[in-house]
Parts: sequence; structure tokens; C-alpha cells
Amino acid sequence: MKSFKKAAVAAATTAFLFFPFLSSAAPTSLSKRASGACSGDCSGVHDPNVVISADGTYYRFQTFNEITISTAPSISGPWTTQGPALPGGSSIDLPGNTDLWAPDVSNIDGTYYLYYAVSTGGSQNSGIGVATSTTMDSGSWTDHGSIGIPQNSDWNLIDPNLLIVNFGDSLQMSFGSYWDDIYQVPMASPPLTLASGASPVHLEQNSTARPDGLPVGPSEGSYQFWWTVGSTNYYYLFFSSGACCNTPPNLVPAGEEYKVMVCRSESPTGGFVDQNGVDCAAGGGTPVLESNGDVYAPGGQGVIYDKGQGAVVMYYHYVNPSIGYGQDDFQFGWNTLDFSSGWPVVS
Repeated sequence: MKSFKKAAVAAATTAFLFFPFLSSAAPTSLSKRASGACSGDCSGVHDPNVVISADGTYYRFQTFNEITISTAPSISGPWTTQGPALPGGSSIDLPGNTDLWAPDVSNIDGTYYLYYAVSTGGSQNSGIGVATSTTMDSGSWTDHGSIGIPQNSDWNLIDPNLLIVNFGDSLQMSFGSYWDDIYQVPMASPPLTLASGASPVHLEQNSTARPDGLPVGPSEGSYQFWWTVGSTNYYYLFFSSGACCNTPPNLVPAGEEYKVMVCRSESPTGGFVDQNGVDCAAGGGTPVLESNGDVYAPGGQGVIYDKGQGAVVMYYHYVNPSIGYGQDDFQFGWNTLDFSSGWPVVS
């Protein structure tokens, strides 16, 4: 989970929660859509990650409580909570190692790799760890501790996401939140550690100036996804920008709350640009999903191809103002995506 996001739950009035995201691409009505249906355990969901097993069971992993696992027969549910992935927490010796954030799960040759973040609200004293399982069931995971990315004043070691290109030939880990936002680093094979001699590369940063000398807004929660349009393989960098967790009466001005953005590249390692051709590392970003109706501050997203829907699906968490803004009120949402234009459009 995003480190400042969790701080918001505890103290919604803290000043850094009021940073906006100012996109180089003007919002359009295409980025405003209601969420798909959800039944069962759909509340209290933060930073969801969904994986479909070989037997068609949908597994959802989410922030808090040693990574909560839920299962369902479809993306819409009914979702049933199964328990924590790591009941004993992480072996990473940092504050927050029993309250893990931002899970990301990938299947490589029958082994599932669960990446997670260890941190506390507003802290840069963070680490990314990994656990493995052959089933994804609660309690079946073996923790391997840190993947070895060093701490640095330029980045925060949270919000991991593994991009698999040609299974073992290219494994790229993106991560980051606030500070200089989002980075990427190659992983070893199997991906228990970063590749030998590898150093993180800067992918994305919101550098848009704000009035009155106020700080620029944050980006976090990166998710990498590749899709073929025509004869071109595009690599999409989805990310969340804006204030995620404010509560009344301290809501940010409309448009400054969390939203899902995207840049793309023809290479898995970038450079990434938005729909206007602006470099993602220089303030670029095209809106994918913004607040509308009962969907407020959507973010913490992931993307999968869902055979059940016969389409690419983006899932995320959001606030429904008619339910509430509290930590336990966050909702699980999803929409299908149309890539026919070369850019993801919610439908």
C-alpha cells in the first residue's frame, strides 16, 4: 500500500495528503465510468491484486493483515475471505513487517511469487520482499525476505510490480511512491532478487508546477502490462496519482483526488510517454479512470486478461461516498478496457 495512503487513514489532515496530480492530457468523459458489479466481501479492499488459477478460481490479494487473500468464481464475486498469506508477517526487520502492503503476484513455471512492501505511514524506511507458493492458498506461502533493492533518498521501496516478458528472458520490477515517484529494475531468474549489478531506472515523475509554490503531486502504485495492438507490442505503465485517502471535511479540491493514469512504450524498459507524447518522467500521463458518480478516488489498480469477461479488465479500489470514506469502506471495483485505439479506454 502507498505509504502516504496509510498515513491518510490515521491522520487525514496531514498536509502532504493534499498534493494534486496535474496531467499533461486533459481529462475526457471516456475516463469516467461506473464500476462493474461486486458481491460478497467487497469492502475494506486496498491495493487489490487479482490472479486467476489454473482451475479458474479468482484469487484477490490486498493490503493489511499480512496480506489478506479472498477467492471468487468470477471477477464480480461472490468474494470470500480465506485468511492471510503470511500469518507471521515478513522476515524483513523494519517497522510495519506484520502489516504488509501492496501485494503483487505472478505465476512462473507453476510457482507463484508474491511481492509485498514493508513500511509505515509517511516513511521512506521501507523494503520490498517476496514469498512463494505453489497454490496461492492462505498459509501456503514461504517468505524469502528482501529482494535486495537498496534504500535510497530518491525512491521509496513500496508498491512492487513484476512485468514478465518471455518468461525468464526479461523480468522487470517497477516500484516507488512520492519522492521521485516510480522506478524500474531488472530481476534475476528466478525472481527472488534483483539482477546482478542492476540499478533502478527512473520511469515516471509528476513534475507539473502548482500555483503559489506548493509541492507537486505524487505518483505511485505502478502496474506494467503489455498488449498487442495491430502488429505492435505496447508496454503500458499504469499508475495512481493524487490524494487517495482524505475524509470529509478535508477532501481535496475536485480533480486533485486519486485517479488512474497511463503512459506507454514499445519497449518494456521505456521510455514511456503519454497520449500527447509527453515523457512520463517529465510529468506525462493520460487519464484512464477518474472520479465519477459513486466512484471517488479510484486507484491501486492492476490489469489482467479475464477469459470470463472475454476482455482485458482493470481492477482497483475506490471510495463510494454514499457508503463512507473510512479505511473499512474502500470498495473493490473493476472495468473492462478497450485497447483498439492503442490506448486503454474504460468501458
